[in-house]
Amino acid sequence: MNPKKNRASKAVAIAGCVATLFLCGNAMAVITFDDLPGFAVPNGYQGFNWNGFFAIDGDNPANNASGYHAGVVSPHNVAFNGFGNPAIVSDTLFNLNSGYFTAAWNDNLQVQVIGRLLGVDVYNNTYVLSATAPTFIAFNYLGIDEVKFISSGGTHHSGYSGGSGEIFAMDNLDISAVPEPSTWYAGIGVSMALLSAFVRRTRK
Repeated sequence: MNPKKNRASKAVAIAGCVATLFLCGNAMAVITFDDLPGFAVPNGYQGFNWNGFFAIDGDNPANNASGYHAGVVSPHNVAFNGFGNPAIVSDTLFNLNSGYFTAAWNDNLQVQVIGRLLGVDVYNNTYVLSATAPTFIAFNYLGIDEVKFISSGGTHHSGYSGGSGEIFAMDNLDISAVPEPSTWYAGIGVSMALLSAFVRRTRK
């Protein structure tokens, strides 16, 4: 390959990588809930607003006969929608990438997950959960400011005692804030500067 063309191709690739890093938000923003003492997940936790979510120690022996224990991916906590009610995560702008979900009490629990932007439904999917093992869900909900979880249905798992309800456990939620527009422009500016510098060197 022509050395000049090779350098130009590398320049384009580098510029593209830089722009992608800026535009796609913070990588590997996995929320484990393990640093919470329990009770309600507080607003501002990990930079997001939480409504209707609680944390519980799934490895506590008292929770062994439940999906709270089965749903633990990283010890020891999981989050859950209190009393089986709809629960919401919101922020200015973010990407909901993936997470692990388990039904706390009901086999074949259904969870509707709605991603919204400025009050408009952008994504709307329903997932069926197991009560005995986590289900990994790759959402790829990009550029939203709210996600709402609504659980329903299913039948009580015969091996579980001590509780009931249309509740799901959630662990290792991969969710990342999207940079403000000024940061996007900065990322594009850096990319263009890199590209321009490489082009000048190639011409020389």
